[in-house]
Amino acid sequence: MAGLVVIAEMRNWTSQEAAEAYMFDSSVQYALNVGHHAVELSYRTVERYQRLFREKELAQEVFERVTKALIDEFEIEVDKQRLDSTHLFSNMANLTRTQLMRVCVRRFLVQLKRHWNCEYHQLDAEFRDRCMVSEKRAFSQKASESQPRVELRQQAAEDLLMLIDRFANHDRIVNMNSYKAMVRVFQEQCEVVDEKVTLRKKPGGRTMQNPSDPNATYDGHKGKGYQVQIAETCNPDNPVQLITCAIPQTAADDDGEALAPVVEHLEAADLKPNELLADTLYGSDSNQQLCESKDIELIAPVRGPKPKKGLPPKTDAQKRLAARREMEQTDEWIQRYKLRAGIEGTNSGTKRKVELGELRVRGKSSVFNVVLLKLTGWNIFRAAAAMAYKGKEPNKGRKVTSTTTISTWLTTFGRLLLDYTSYTHRWRPQKMKTPTLCAA
Repeated sequence: MAGLVVIAEMRNWTSQEAAEAYMFDSSVQYALNVGHHAVELSYRTVERYQRLFREKELAQEVFERVTKALIDEFEIEVDKQRLDSTHLFSNMANLTRTQLMRVCVRRFLVQLKRHWNCEYHQLDAEFRDRCMVSEKRAFSQKASESQPRVELRQQAAEDLLMLIDRFANHDRIVNMNSYKAMVRVFQEQCEVVDEKVTLRKKPGGRTMQNPSDPNATYDGHKGKGYQVQIAETCNPDNPVQLITCAIPQTAADDDGEALAPVVEHLEAADLKPNELLADTLYGSDSNQQLCESKDIELIAPVRGPKPKKGLPPKTDAQKRLAARREMEQTDEWIQRYKLRAGIEGTNSGTKRKVELGELRVRGKSSVFNVVLLKLTGWNIFRAAAAMAYKGKEPNKGRKVTSTTTISTWLTTFGRLLLDYTSYTHRWRPQKMKTPTLCAA
């Protein structure tokens, strides 16, 4: 079942599609070694195991074990690695500030009508009719000449404040999640100045973007959603480059602050590199000093503006940054830094192959779980592709150990999930057709 959960995320299947593949797809049955006679599985069982993965946070352990097994199997050198982040979207609507406030108001009124019907009908009828419009109609409504966009936004903010104040002293209603969402959105998007509601000009990135996914945040450059920090091997002698570390984050998290947990994770997994290549966002002096304390050479452009001409460096940090800027101009540094560009292909490849860019789930726990499982699948895809390209069978001429036993299953598992139409010397799985019911 753990293998099926990983396959489902690699293929971006729903629980129903995963259950049908388990019963009728011969390649999946071969990969999981379950046979093909009297195989039965309910999609609810798949959902139950997916829930267990989220609750017990098993995806991180699966990623680490699979990655370690593949690194040992293919003898991957981890001395050179590169680091970058990639943005991804959860399954939520992209709301404007006006739509965000209107959706919060409507969801609160729906819950109020369901659980506190008397309090709901005490509200003004015109207000209820205006705010209870369906979300689809709310998204389609646009500003008009009679009511421009600024007035629509101001009206939504005033409605939000009115409901918050009206039920602020109700012991039960204030504990409703929809009420808490209204309070949070109002505090982040609005403020009261001289007893008048005004909207903040810059609410910041760590704000709610949609009540359906309250953990998603905003990045001014990439947009709303989440991101994941990815460290990948980049030694040119490796038969394949694999992702060694994956740390999911919200979109508002700063890349520069992510280097420390990445280094800590690599060190704990015994995958610490000698050289770490990254872009400018990771090239602060504090990160440079951190890497030096860990015996890691950080190869990244200096972060921050250049000092004005004629001003010599005074502090130790300024002297170190000046020396790094001079080193960046050398041909040797430029040649070494070229390896960093390869991770951009990994970022785009994960979004094409395992559909990492747009997820079918939302919520922090679900998003983090799916991201790690999809990147596990990416490593399996890459290892299987390298094995197919070189025509190499795993464990050939080696002693069988616990690690090679795991990797044998992984390489077989990954091999099935590739399209081997161009490799005629290998077994090609055939997909069985789902039996159709008789019309009678």
